[in-house]
Amino acid sequence: MAYAAYREHPGAPRTRASMNTGKGNDSPFYVLDVTVCCADALRVRRSIAGCPEAGVVRCEPLLHACSSQESDAPCVRLMIRLPLARYADVLHRLIECVPSGEIGRLVSWREHLARCGLRHGH
Repeated sequence: MAYAAYREHPGAPRTRASMNTGKGNDSPFYVLDVTVCCADALRVRRSIAGCPEAGVVRCEPLLHACSSQESDAPCVRLMIRLPLARYADVLHRLIECVPSGEIGRLVSWREHLARCGLRHGH
């Protein structure tokens, strides 16, 4: 089993997810980036769908080979939305259902929306 953790993606600013409580305008959700081989993506999506309050919100095919993967197979980046309380459950499901992958940063929902082009994260 091979996993690489916390790899920064090109062009992603280095910031930390604030541990807010979800009060006010902030969402209690976070987004975790995970990179897996295309062949494993469906298995990950199905496993995450079984985790309460978590789900894959975006699937991006990567055009370059993943340097930390064991093979040169095409990869996808899955963006998984989850409450902080489900973080361990999501990681357990990932490790259980696919042999290798890359676990990226955990960012707030607002930061994820801003990263996707919504200026104020709304």
